[in-house]
Amino acid sequence: MPVVLITGCSRGIGRAAALALAARGWTVVATVRGADGRAGLEAAGVEVEELDVTDAQATAAVVGRVVGRHGGLDAVVANAGRGLSGCFEDLDPDQVRALVEVNLLGAMHTVRASLPAIRARRGRVVLLSSVAGARGAPGSGAYNATKFALEGWGEALRFELLPFGVQVVLVQPGATATGFAAARQQGARVGQGPYREISARLSTLLAENVASQEPVEVVVRAVERALTDRAPPFRIPTGRGTRAQILAHRLLPWRLYEGLVRRKLALPPAST
Repeated sequence: MPVVLITGCSRGIGRAAALALAARGWTVVATVRGADGRAGLEAAGVEVEELDVTDAQATAAVVGRVVGRHGGLDAVVANAGRGLSGCFEDLDPDQVRALVEVNLLGAMHTVRASLPAIRARRGRVVLLSSVAGARGAPGSGAYNATKFALEGWGEALRFELLPFGVQVVLVQPGATATGFAAARQQGARVGQGPYREISARLSTLLAENVASQEPVEVVVRAVERALTDRAPPFRIPTGRGTRAQILAHRLLPWRLYEGLVRRKLALPPAST
């Protein structure tokens, strides 16, 4: 059976993907930060490793143990991530640094450690990006930055690995019912400074959008497609409206796109 390593499986997309792939007969190794959710994963036949993906040495050690136990590795799903909301000036530098270390560097550590084994089996690399990796939004700038960076790195990585028969795929979820939005950290000064009005509006919109979130199974199906299709697309957007947002950002003149976003978010008028 193929062997897959999935990071960030305490909850959400990672956990759901680990359980689904194990049910399909994959040998799944799931990483978690602590004991949360470990018993449920192991009861479903998933192997569990505790890991902080920001620790490059620990990540390499986990991959080494997986390869040692199973003789190789067929796929890696770099899913571990965290959220951070707030207009840029409302964020502390330490909050931004921690976000980059998990969302970008953590994925890089995971893939770097896995690549020798993945290349040997002409396997797959799946990166969990986001619609936030394709278009910016107020109150999401730092998170956008990590996902934009992940997308650019993923493009380069795909070109580098195709000659070795390794497919790199970016999965781009939209709003998904995983509890991620509610759990994400908030900027240290949100609601206290000149961005109060914008932040209040964004908070209201976020609450409204919770009702329209897609079930996590939609993203899990995209991950399965990325792992099993003979020639998967490089990017797989998921969720209602996600593809439309990406296409609008890519194809519309900027002034038109900006106007649409400003009206959607009911942002204050531009100062002159």
